[in-house]
Amino acid sequence: METSMVKKIRPVLQGGSVMRERIYKALCRRFEAEQEDALLKIDLLLSGPAPTVMVDHIDITKEIDQLLGKLADSAEKMAKLRQYFGTN
Repeated sequence: METSMVKKIRPVLQGGSVMRERIYKALCRRFEAEQEDALLKIDLLLSGPAPTVMVDHIDITKEIDQLLGKLADSAEKMAKLRQYFGTN
């Protein structure tokens, strides 16, 4: 069952127009960048040198949990974009 949001954007992203491809690619790049940003920050928190973690940053596990949420959210958005609108 399609959500109302899918029904609204499907006409924009369907078809073979140049604009459709540009929007699709822009969204893919955005989601990829969000995922890469989250992974980089998690890597820095987990394996970076001690100065990487700020002294006043007490709850590192909470920060990593939030970053994992952003990573999962971006991955889910990318999957839905490809599921409903992708050709690859």
